[in-house]
Amino acid sequence: MILIIGSNHDDVLYFESILKNPREEVILNKHKLVIGSLSSMDVIVIQDIYTSYVSSLVTSFICSKYDISMIINVGRCEIARGNLQIGDIAICDSSFFGDVDQLSAVKGTVLGQIPNYPQLFTTDLEAVATLSKCLERVFDGEYALATIVSSSFFRQNKEMVRNIMENEYVQSLNKNVVIDGECSGIALASYLHKVPFVSIKVCEANVGEYTSLENYILALDLYSNIGKAVTAFINEISRKDVKRIMEE
Repeated sequence: MILIIGSNHDDVLYFESILKNPREEVILNKHKLVIGSLSSMDVIVIQDIYTSYVSSLVTSFICSKYDISMIINVGRCEIARGNLQIGDIAICDSSFFGDVDQLSAVKGTVLGQIPNYPQLFTTDLEAVATLSKCLERVFDGEYALATIVSSSFFRQNKEMVRNIMENEYVQSLNKNVVIDGECSGIALASYLHKVPFVSIKVCEANVGEYTSLENYILALDLYSNIGKAVTAFINEISRKDVKRIMEE
């Protein structure tokens, strides 16, 4: 079963519209799941997942209740550094928490690290490569791998963003860096339940800036590209699973 997670309804509307035999369930008394099938795979779609606290909790609960084989996070992000531009697509190859700071409390802990857990959560390399190829088939714009910094504060808060971006570790990252609000919580749950995850996001603004209406509409227009790429990705997963079963 595949889990697709978005922050709001815009993020997952494409998938809800193409699910076969959809049905609804409610978990934790408040979160609605839409369950159906896509490319012969059972799929769960969930929205309204704001903050890494909620994303970690909900993802862990779903992984405990259902047989989840892949987690896909979709939505929007803000550009922090690197070569990405507004309207480009970022595919996460690693992520960490931007608002966790136990540096003075626990020896050996660094920015973004929950004590006794990894600082940086890496995504499944094979899944990232497959998703990248699927995106290339449907998207003629620019995309790149990026580290996602997840922060549970409002990520257009200039002061909070500046505190993260000025950190020595972030400054040392010689790559694309973007900010979102839920990816690292999903990555933590993925790590705990040993379920691979990928995250693909539209770059809709620069950090610390409000998204203009023009850029918001641009991001919405690009959701169909992400939807098609993710659908092709799920089809590839389905095909590989069938091949594996036949070989066994």
